[in-house]
Amino acid sequence: MMQELEDYTWFPKIFRRWQLEFVGNISVWTKLYQPLATELQQMADTNTITALQDVCSGSGMPAIYVYAQLNTIKPMLLTDRYPVANFKNKSLLTYCLDPVDVLEMQPKENIGYSMFNAFHHFSFAQQKEWMQKMAANNAPVLIAEILEPGVLNVIKIFFAATIVQLFTAPFVKPFSLLRLLFTYIIPVNIFTVAYDGIISVFKSKTAAQYKELLKDISSQSYHITVSTINNWKGNLVYIKGEPTHT
Repeated sequence: MMQELEDYTWFPKIFRRWQLEFVGNISVWTKLYQPLATELQQMADTNTITALQDVCSGSGMPAIYVYAQLNTIKPMLLTDRYPVANFKNKSLLTYCLDPVDVLEMQPKENIGYSMFNAFHHFSFAQQKEWMQKMAANNAPVLIAEILEPGVLNVIKIFFAATIVQLFTAPFVKPFSLLRLLFTYIIPVNIFTVAYDGIISVFKSKTAAQYKELLKDISSQSYHITVSTINNWKGNLVYIKGEPTHT
């Protein structure tokens, strides 16, 4: 199976961090995940959860942005296989410094889980196995995907990785002169972001494919829905799994 460069252990940490920061900043600037704030709010309100855990957090920016829109304040833990070491923790928002492999974690019933734009990194079998694990433990989960297969999405990603990145690199936070060097003088960032973005499109799935993949997991005690939000930024596909409330 094809992999993004950021998934390889040999990929330099600094390039992975810059790539995730660029994607994270873009998602915040465009308010890409804003429509999902109500979904996460509903998940927090209707389930007896004591905390939230974001998995495959990367820069953490998408999860933090959505978390800031919530009315119900619960502790949130950010986790990743390659955790961000320079994250500034807050009272209810922390980043786990230990690597967390989402495929090996054991979900808990009293935790609400989220995953932003990372589900496509896994194979069909891994996706289904992980959702089966969530269902077996009655763990509420919200998964968001901003990519779908198609030539148009390849063009959009290439445009974002090249033209958009060239115009926005000085404004990406946190600011880094070294980032500018590897964007304008030695354009490694241009290549890595474009490559990973295009690979991600090829690995992405439509809402219909996710429905077919996960249809056998829903039961009388656990319900999974797959929905799509259409807007000019691109289709936002999200998967929601929750214990059935009677």
